[in-house]
Amino acid sequence: MISSYGLFCLMKNNKLFVLALVVLFIVQLACREQIKQTDVNAGTVQNDSAASCSQETIMDPNQAKPMALMMRQMVINADSMKQRILRNETLDSLQFRFIKFYLVEPTDPNVLEPNFFEKSRLHQAAYLEMFKHPKEQVKYYNLMIASCVSCHQDYCSGPLKRINKLPIKL
Repeated sequence: MISSYGLFCLMKNNKLFVLALVVLFIVQLACREQIKQTDVNAGTVQNDSAASCSQETIMDPNQAKPMALMMRQMVINADSMKQRILRNETLDSLQFRFIKFYLVEPTDPNVLEPNFFEKSRLHQAAYLEMFKHPKEQVKYYNLMIASCVSCHQDYCSGPLKRINKLPIKL
């Protein structure tokens, strides 16, 4: 679940994204019981632990989990950062606040293990370092993107094609 502080930070950055996230959450809660009842009536049982980001049933963006939605926003932010760096603008940590994606529901609950949280911590550290070195933004931006790649090589490799377009070529 998203904390109230997390929602406040997201609203500052992108009110539309937060609104979509809240609406999605409410719709999911409203439909959860109906889906469970349908599965019971059909005589099937879904095993959530077998969920994977590569399953076809998760391809629909309307069914994306909060973590996936937050990561999509992170890609948008990273692309905006890249464009600013390429225009020789200094990145502002207030404009690009860190999104605590690791606090919300993932597509695959099996990712919530110590290695995932360690990679999340390393990503956050790389993210914060990028703002501490305004004269070396390209280097630290690319290190931050490398932390995304490192995690996605272990968890949910589907977005790697998109992430691999984000580094700034030197």
